[in-house]
Amino acid sequence: MKKLYSALLSLLLLASFPTLAQKGLYFGIAGTAQSTWITNQNNYGILEMDEKTTFGGAANLNVGFDFTNHLGIKIEIGYGKYGQKYTDTRDSSTFDRDIKLNYLTIPIMFKYRIGSPIIKFYIAIGPQFNMLMAAKQTYNKNGLPYMDDVDDTITGSTFKIGQEEIKERFSSMDVFARMDLGLDVTLVKHLMIEFGIKLGYGLMDLNAADYRIKDHSGTYHPSHNVFGGLTLGLNYRL
Repeated sequence: MKKLYSALLSLLLLASFPTLAQKGLYFGIAGTAQSTWITNQNNYGILEMDEKTTFGGAANLNVGFDFTNHLGIKIEIGYGKYGQKYTDTRDSSTFDRDIKLNYLTIPIMFKYRIGSPIIKFYIAIGPQFNMLMAAKQTYNKNGLPYMDDVDDTITGSTFKIGQEEIKERFSSMDVFARMDLGLDVTLVKHLMIEFGIKLGYGLMDLNAADYRIKDHSGTYHPSHNVFGGLTLGLNYRL
């Protein structure tokens, strides 16, 4: 008898949410705490340094539309902090470098959801377009700015390796392959929380053409942005 009561109660709960969630337009906000990496560091011909764990953040506004109970599309516009920290000790000297890259981000995500009217698991995939807004670094040797000159073998000029403003050294745009996994939880009729994981890999060479300088072994390796993080969002469905 208890099992029958439980089944009836479950049916009543599901019936009490006939208009919750599933098709139509929604919009919201979200924030992401993420770990960021740069593959194949470009140290302009100098010996490469050891990578350090680097954290960044992102925030966005989004608008989405669910065509069916399962399939939809979501477009975000936001701001993200990427980059990489390095450290090294050689010849009795300590080197520290912190690259900070700030982007305007515009992902276009195709989203598939499955689950109950209240809690749904989702997977979303699509491209993310990153437009570079600022690029800075802190590059120190023994705690002081490392301002030695380095030869640019492509342009034939020299530049200071530790220069703080370095936007010209990076490509103005990057395109990511991105995948999201998580849960959509409907709190009340129009309001839902989104919690999940975001993963992204930059498909384009991070370095500007004039700074694609061979490393100390005589080979150039393209650099790529990589990130992974936890996101929390709040969406309102019309």
